[in-house]
Amino acid sequence: MLRSITPRRSYLRISVSSETLNDLLDISAIETIRTPPVPYLDFREWWNADSQSLQRATENGTVVGILDDSPHPGHPLLQGLILSDEHLAPESYQWQRRGTHGTEVAGRVLYPNLHDELRDLKPLTAVGAVRSIRVLEPDPNFPGATRFPTFGFPHQLVEDGIRHLHSTYGVRLFNLSLGYSEAFNDIHVGALTEVIDDLVRELDIVVVLPTGNAPISIEAQTPSGHHVVDDKPDYFYTREHRIAEPGPAALAITVGSIALSGASAERPNNYGWMAVAEAGEASPFSRSGPGLGTNKKRLNKPEIVDYGGNVVLNDSGHVAQNEPGASIVTPSFKSNGQRLLSAVNGTSFAAPAVARVAADIADAYPSASANQIRSLLGLSAKLPKATKNVDEGHLNSWLYGYGRADREAALSSNSNRVTLTYDGDMPVDTVQIHPLPVPDIFRRGTKAGERTITVSLAFDPPVRRQRREYLAGSMQVDIFRDVDPDSLQEILAKQDPDEPLPPITGRRRLELTPGSDSFLSSTLQVRNWSRKKTFVDDSDTFYVVVTHKAQTWARDDPKYTRQRYALSVCLEDQHLVEADLYQMVSQRLQLPIRSRVTG
Repeated sequence: MLRSITPRRSYLRISVSSETLNDLLDISAIETIRTPPVPYLDFREWWNADSQSLQRATENGTVVGILDDSPHPGHPLLQGLILSDEHLAPESYQWQRRGTHGTEVAGRVLYPNLHDELRDLKPLTAVGAVRSIRVLEPDPNFPGATRFPTFGFPHQLVEDGIRHLHSTYGVRLFNLSLGYSEAFNDIHVGALTEVIDDLVRELDIVVVLPTGNAPISIEAQTPSGHHVVDDKPDYFYTREHRIAEPGPAALAITVGSIALSGASAERPNNYGWMAVAEAGEASPFSRSGPGLGTNKKRLNKPEIVDYGGNVVLNDSGHVAQNEPGASIVTPSFKSNGQRLLSAVNGTSFAAPAVARVAADIADAYPSASANQIRSLLGLSAKLPKATKNVDEGHLNSWLYGYGRADREAALSSNSNRVTLTYDGDMPVDTVQIHPLPVPDIFRRGTKAGERTITVSLAFDPPVRRQRREYLAGSMQVDIFRDVDPDSLQEILAKQDPDEPLPPITGRRRLELTPGSDSFLSSTLQVRNWSRKKTFVDDSDTFYVVVTHKAQTWARDDPKYTRQRYALSVCLEDQHLVEADLYQMVSQRLQLPIRSRVTG
């Protein structure tokens, strides 16, 4: 029915009898046989849905600001949830007619569980609301594409829009499903990226961005000339597939796309149609990292992934646009306004799903800083199983970041999993020590269980446009055990900030992964340490050490004397049944210890 032959592997799609299948199973040259993949959602459950068949419920939640094309307030699923829809254009500007992009993005923010609810035939639940500033419009020269309006530069439009929503309505969570079409220039970032970073730091806001979409030709070719099936995953690591601006913004959350469904719709005569990505695997159009920096194995962009769709090839090997079985479903007006839900693809639709999780964190913790929200997002993320297809850790990160954010993990602790947080600041070029209670029951563990300590650090240094030393400061997090806090403080106080080697090595310093060198260019760092064996002889208090180092060009800046940061640490033992880890840890919390570094 279909074949794909490459030097590395050969795929055949075949129709066989059960007897022939048994024969095939005995052939050693055949590595894997699997039954045809099934779409996550049957398109017939939503294709012709109308306002009468779509039941809607609402839940309160934090408002998300979107800078996009104008969403359609008359859409039955959006009515009453678009609290404001404005533009800052001069009266003389003639906008293009509203497109569908803004409605589709707003729908992804408002309906985080749409696919599950459609599949289970449940009422659709909208969470929160949105406020919109129009900064995009359909491009009259390229049907189906959007552009920035011509009355202002993109960075001015974005800055004015964010400042307006923040000052007028107090919006702190923003989704910007916009950007340029080409990979970023690694000599220096553009004005749009730099403005976003400056606004995040100045206003203490969270901005969520997509990595951008690498174009896939109708013949299934990537910009680097690779084939989306035959050359996967090699094309992800080409220069042409790298993140587009403003995705490299160091203080924003940049989101890549993974596939929710790994199969095309089950329709008559679609023999040989195939989805390029398996469920949970990177979408072929999703641009990859890393972002700004000089370390060749740096882990900084993207930070998070979410579902943004897939690419489907028909029986002639050509791309079938927005195929309904493999795409993302979201509120939209298509077919002359008759269809209320549409199939879409792009990192534009992965980003708003993450913005919703960030808004849920802000709703649960109203006093949380932007750093704390980012820290909890990173801590909650889980890598999809598809990462097994990529061998090297840094290449995995360039596609999947820390994984897909988990709302429940970001918001709550339980008897098996407890999260501790700190949200504050510290003088530059200093070290801060946070006591971490590690109960005996956690150190002892169970025969079947693996215990994990995960730490997530987020901070917001000033930036400048040059690629080298874009960030005014770097931070590092370590965890020490079996050390007296006074001795630890004395040792750290003698540490020169320009000395790259840690002052304490050996077993007393936990071997966190990934290594600290990977994060020299990252303002969101997630690391972990796992053990199956008991470590009951260790002291019952570990120490999380946060080190700040200002870059040479920023050390004499009178405006940069302190650095805000947020820290989240999670102790997890899913096999623990005889005690409540949350209760045991919460009874022993202590304040952090500060120590100034010499230099």
